[in-house]
This record gives sequence, structure tokens and C-alpha cells, in this order.
Amino acid sequence: MTRIALINPAPITKEELEIQGRQKTWAPLGLLYNGEILRREGHDIKIFDQDVTGYSGIEVLDWIKKRDPEILGLSPLTVSLDAARRIAQLAKEWNENLIIVFGNVLATLAYKQLLQNYDFLDYCLRGETEGTFPQFVKTIMQKGDLKDVLGLSYRENGVIKSTQNVPLNRNLDIIPFPDREALVDFDYRMGSNKFTILATSRGCPYRCKFCGVHLVSNSKGIWRPRSIENILSELHFLQSRGYKEFAFVDDCFIVDQKRTIKLCQKMKKEKIDMIWSCEGRVDQGSREVLRTMKYANCYNLLLGLESANQRILDYYNKNITPEMSKKVVKNVKKAGIENLAGLFVVGAPDETIQEIINTLKFGLKLDLTFIQYQLLHLLLGSEIWIEAVKKGLVNEEKDWTQYIIAADIYPTAVKREIIEKLIDKAFVESLTRPKFLIKEMFRIVKSPYRLQNIFSMFSKKSS
Repeated sequence: MTRIALINPAPITKEELEIQGRQKTWAPLGLLYNGEILRREGHDIKIFDQDVTGYSGIEVLDWIKKRDPEILGLSPLTVSLDAARRIAQLAKEWNENLIIVFGNVLATLAYKQLLQNYDFLDYCLRGETEGTFPQFVKTIMQKGDLKDVLGLSYRENGVIKSTQNVPLNRNLDIIPFPDREALVDFDYRMGSNKFTILATSRGCPYRCKFCGVHLVSNSKGIWRPRSIENILSELHFLQSRGYKEFAFVDDCFIVDQKRTIKLCQKMKKEKIDMIWSCEGRVDQGSREVLRTMKYANCYNLLLGLESANQRILDYYNKNITPEMSKKVVKNVKKAGIENLAGLFVVGAPDETIQEIINTLKFGLKLDLTFIQYQLLHLLLGSEIWIEAVKKGLVNEEKDWTQYIIAADIYPTAVKREIIEKLIDKAFVESLTRPKFLIKEMFRIVKSPYRLQNIFSMFSKKSS
């Protein structure tokens, strides 16, 4: 048995980047999958979620000391890298024999930079790690040959070595669903409801220019669904544990509409009574699938509407039109799904100020419950990132740690300050729409914590 601690580091720049709310209630699913597999193999495993606790690096170190792990794993994103670095550095100073390993997207795409710059970091596990992390633990503890561990990068005599990539797992049913309470000492809630997340699939067949969901697994547009029976087993398990609400966090939940309809029908038939949320595309929202989702207790739906301008949608490789967005919003409303949120991305490299205004106004005209406007940023390894590197606007060796806004680096883009002022104005208008306010008054009576959420949105936007 090996003592292992896994940590979800907090995005310490979340106020600056206006990353709101979701991380505070969403458990670290990747760590949960890995933790469950390690737990079943007999290891002493615990997960700490710095993002929900708000602990400082020193406080996280105190937790690590109490656990006294032999292996410490962290799962940083770009926005949480500083926190991960701080925790790992403190932990190594406390115990120089502690084995520290990074996983997730940065460990996959920037393992060379991580190992070159962070001497306290011992290993990077690349790709999906459910199959390789247990092998890594066994090899390390038994002093075996590191070359036998797929997807591993490490230093050997000052030289960075990497083993072969992890083959794509097409059978997600073999991954056990996690016993969340056994792994994390935190009660995740959405309002008063006990809340969690799960995924029914991995990957996405679409290739949006700003997205990089395929990069960790190198799935190249391959969509990998779990079986409906496997999903239902997990839902029954969660319901038996007292969960009242969950979110499907698939990269795109409604890829196969026939599958979605079948899943929702079986959820209703088998009396899955939890309410739930998901994300979807505007070209995958037929009346039938949306009605069936509502029938199965879908409560919240987030759609990537992105832009009101066909030129910008084409630049993003979205393969959708503004007319599709209008149609799907009407379909959602007719289906009766309670909350519909629309996501818009503005600030493309040569997007004009009028096009930005068109998109902001478009969002206000649609019958959306909530509207989220987001500045286009360059995700490490995405197509737009690669484009910026080729144009000399991004330095791969220096900028891999940065959260880069397109408007900050493209000379043809509208200045970021101007876009932010337009977004602020549109955001306030979205929350003061008469139709929105009337609906919210009735919803607040049924669910008082919604009022707290609205005030929180205002305060964060004005800070």
C-alpha cells in the first residue's frame, strides 16, 4: 500500500480572469477517476480540492504533512499553474524524498518546459492516466524500469526522456465510477442540493478553432461514448448516496441525438429523479431531443452560440449559423427546459467593433435565461494558438504559462479595454431585462439561493 495525495490546485487569478462559480461546486473528475482506481488497488488515497476550500499554499502544505504521502500528484491547468508550482515547491522543501508528479493538459503539452523549469517536479504523466497512474505507482515503489510506463516524461542525467504515448481508450465502461465521499472530504452543493458531475462520453467530433479538448487524449475528433447501461448504473449509485442534482460534463453531450433520447427515456423509466444540466451545440437541438431531455429532468442547458456574425463563426470553424441559434432557442423554450444559458465569444483577431456589438445585441434579443460573454483566449495547443505561434505573436518557450487574450496580441483586434467596456454594459443590460426580472422573481420564491447568485454575479462583475 502506497500513501498518495492528489490535489486540484486553485486558479489563483480567477478574480482577474472572472472565472466564476463553476469551479466552486464542480469536483475534480479526472482526479476522482484516478483516485478510485488507486483506492481499489489497495492504496491509501485522498484528494484535496484547493479551489473549493480556498486554502493558501501553506495551508495545503499542512494538509499534506498530516497525510504524509509518498507520492503527491497535482493536476494544473494554465490558470492554476502558479498554485500548483507553489504547493509542489513547498512540499519538496518539506520532504525532499517526496515523489511529485503532474498530470492533465499542461503535463501533456508542456512537459518539456515543466521539467526544464521546475526542479522540484519529478515526473509528468501525459494523456489519459487511468491506466498508467497505477502502473507508475507500482514501478516507482518497486524501483522498476520507467520505460515500461506509457505516457511518462522524466529527467535522466539531466536529459528529458519520454516513453510512448498512451493508446486511446475506446471502452470507457472499464473505468470505475468513483466513490466521491471516500475520496474527497468536501460536501459539494449547488444551492441546498447535494451536487456532482459526471461524463457520459469523451472527445468531440467537431474541431472549433479555439478549443483543445482532443489534445490530452490525442483523440483527433473521435467521440467515445459510455454505454447507456453503465451511465444508468452510476446515476443509480449517485441517487442512492443522496445526490439531488448533477451536471453532465461531456465536451458535447448531444452528439448523437438518438442516443441522448434513449438515455433520457431510460432515466425516466428507471426513476432517476435528480435534476441535471448539460452543454450542447445549436445544430444538435431538435424539438424531440429537447422535449425528451426535459422529460428526464434536464433543468439547465448551456449552448455555445458564439457569435451573431457568420464570418466570425466560419473563422471559429463552428459549422453553425445565427439562424440555427435562433431556432434552437425557440425549441428549448417550447420544450420547457427551465434555464437556458448562451455563451458568446468576442474579440477575434480581425473582428470589427460593429461585429462585436452585433453579437452583444444578438444575445440580448434572444430569450435566454443567462448570457455569458467571453473574450477569445488562446488555449495552449489549440488551432488558434498554433496560428499565433506561426505569426510570431506567441513564443512557445516563454508564453506556455500565460492566459493569453487574443485582443492583447493581435494588432488587428479591437483593443481589450474597449471590448470589456462593451461587455460590462451588455452584462448589466442582460440582468435588467424586464422579461428576465419577472421570471427571476417567481424563481426566487421557489429557490431563494438564486437571489444570492445574482447579487454575486453583479459584485464580481463590478470588482
